[in-house]
Amino acid sequence: MDLNQLESFQAVAKTLSFTGAARRLGVPQSTVSRHISDLEQQLGAKLFYRTKRDVQLTEEGRAFLPYTGEILAAAEQGAAAVAQLRSGARGRLVLAVSAAPAGLLERCVGKFSKAYPDIVVELLPVSCGRCLMDEDQAPYDMQFLPRELLPEGEELESLLLGEEGLSLLLPPGHPMAGKPVELGALSRDKFLLVPEGENPILYMQALDLCRAHRFTPQVVSQPPTAEALRLSVAAGLGVGILPTSQAGAAGVPIPDTEGFTVYAAVWKKSLLNPAARLFLPFLREAAEAGG
Repeated sequence: MDLNQLESFQAVAKTLSFTGAARRLGVPQSTVSRHISDLEQQLGAKLFYRTKRDVQLTEEGRAFLPYTGEILAAAEQGAAAVAQLRSGARGRLVLAVSAAPAGLLERCVGKFSKAYPDIVVELLPVSCGRCLMDEDQAPYDMQFLPRELLPEGEELESLLLGEEGLSLLLPPGHPMAGKPVELGALSRDKFLLVPEGENPILYMQALDLCRAHRFTPQVVSQPPTAEALRLSVAAGLGVGILPTSQAGAAGVPIPDTEGFTVYAAVWKKSLLNPAARLFLPFLREAAEAGG
């Protein structure tokens, strides 16, 4: 079984004509007939019903057709990857970043860019509110997001990247500054939380954490991003809760929250972009190293 046989089979299946398939492939009709005959012999089954008037797929032919598409597509992708490497690995890699372990992307993308300097890498911040990779026309090669937001789908593949805890952000001059974190002592404070629509996992974790300490936080503002929340806290508008890496140096780790935030990367198994295939080993290496 070779690719020429599969191409002939797919062409006949689409045109339902040996003459049309030959014209489509630019080869003699005898070549198409020979390819189909050889393929049927190797499979031990008839793939087409043939009469003087028409051509129809057999049940075996219909069952075989989807696999030929996958094999031919994989061969095309492999050829493209080899061609890209041969030409100096030129291309573009687009990564949608909703959330990722501290430093992982910087190190991973840094190593990748040194290995393939002619591949342009774009890091695009996107909302944590939903996974974009399950959309048919997603303009990204991969998305980085909390594990809890990973969708179920046989066409998708994912990789766990690391985990971390939560930290408390306190405004300047707060009475608890420099002291061990006691969330119960903040029951009268004003809270700033990233909106549920932006990061539903973090939003619910913050609420549940406060409720576990027997109070419901008074949420007075919901800055749209982690950066906006940090600035709002620094301006004295209230206290905030963020993953430790996003809280930065001003954050104080909250006890017993280690592993609250688990990060993952997700992509389509088809992964048509050769640059993304080249990037995967770097990502796996970074994940195995613990981010």
